[in-house]
Amino acid sequence: MKTASPFASLPALLLILLIGTLYRAYALSASGLNLYVDEAQYWTWAQALDWGYYSKPPVIAAIIWATTGLFGDGEFAIKLGALLLYPLTTLLVYALARHWFEARTAFWSALSFFTLPGIALSSLIISTDVALFFCWAAATYAFVRATETNAWRWWVAVGVASGLGLLSKYTMGIFAVSALLHLAVMPDLRRHFANPRPYFAAVLAALIFAPNLWWNAQNGWPTFQHTAEISNLEGGAQLHWDELTEFLSGQAAILGLVLFGALLWLLARPWWRDPVQQVLACYTLPFLLLISLQALLGRANANWGAMAYVAGTIWVVSWLLQRRAHGWLVASLVFNLALASLTYHYQALMRAADIPLAGRSKPIACWRALTGSEPGAPCPDFFKRVQGWDHLGAAVRERLQASPELRLLTDQRDLMSELRYYARPASDTAVLWNATGRIDSHYALTTTLRDKPGQSYLYVSRSDTLHPALAARFASATPEPFIRVTVRPDWLLD
Repeated sequence: MKTASPFASLPALLLILLIGTLYRAYALSASGLNLYVDEAQYWTWAQALDWGYYSKPPVIAAIIWATTGLFGDGEFAIKLGALLLYPLTTLLVYALARHWFEARTAFWSALSFFTLPGIALSSLIISTDVALFFCWAAATYAFVRATETNAWRWWVAVGVASGLGLLSKYTMGIFAVSALLHLAVMPDLRRHFANPRPYFAAVLAALIFAPNLWWNAQNGWPTFQHTAEISNLEGGAQLHWDELTEFLSGQAAILGLVLFGALLWLLARPWWRDPVQQVLACYTLPFLLLISLQALLGRANANWGAMAYVAGTIWVVSWLLQRRAHGWLVASLVFNLALASLTYHYQALMRAADIPLAGRSKPIACWRALTGSEPGAPCPDFFKRVQGWDHLGAAVRERLQASPELRLLTDQRDLMSELRYYARPASDTAVLWNATGRIDSHYALTTTLRDKPGQSYLYVSRSDTLHPALAARFASATPEPFIRVTVRPDWLLD
């Protein structure tokens, strides 16, 4: 069945992507929010490109290096990669859906993907998911085309996309599981197990990824160590049902309540009888199941399973359209767009409603204020952690510039990341004091006091006392006035 709707077309989708991206750019510019600690750290990485970093592979740094090289080091330029790459990923979702379905399904799949709550929020945050989404979608599309045409250009594309995906985030490795399942469940594609071209693509991906392995080997495997630590997989065989529940509930937040509910209903149906649904399941379920297992054995953030929704969105949308459930798709779009707008303009809307914000308020207090049962109750400031850093950075920069002989010294990763950015250029030579000597951050890996005898420092810390081991390194220490930045009456940066 071919499309009969004038809106179910690629030109219409391109126009929507343009309008949506401009709107997100406006929301980002108008927010006035600072960089999150990880974003500030990624900017630091972009100042010295390498094949790897303590906690992540190098693509995120390369993206920021490119956008800031063109547009300067402002917060908008740092985040620009997310704004630009998600529309491109959406077009790949359209191409994938169009490969199996009519233009109407491709249009609604792409539109639904672009407006997913997880994508809407992630579009304003520069993270490793940005590049991984694009590489996963590109590798999936190239693999589908390669298995059907066996053309060398598509197998090369699979290898390149997979290799770059591994250089973006290690969970790209799950793509191999999906690809193997795809070949296994399709009888007419099993011939590719004896085809040398898929193995060439795998070798190409490994060669592209190899420099990161070399960098890790030269530096004591810090990225792999960090990945194991944040996954909490070293804690034994204990099962963490609370972590699994939190991860699965987080999937509803990423996909949206309507589409997530539809996905659960679809999984309860005999979807395996349809060959196309089998293929879509190959690129959806392994990712969700493996990250769910990780959550059960240790921990997993909700966004770690998000790659499943490249194919998962197409799967759910196509199933709803086949059942003429257009109303559910419209409801999903309306809900997701409303949620995105509320998120983008949350602080402005609270000001317009004359509802105060507090750093430690609970959502239930906000509900009481909105319903009038407790007028004047504060709503939580969900963005409290990305405010005030520019003021702190300006104060630290002023003190460093007043005493040029001083270098910045701090003892925590978040302070180091934010001050390295917001106190620049006075913070360019900043050093992290590592009390334990353990390599547990990028700055612990790349900075040290050991090779800087005779230097004087401005020490910035949340503690009002010097660690004895740090005090022993210096002939004297002079207390400085506290820098106190008030984000909310109950939330300070000090």
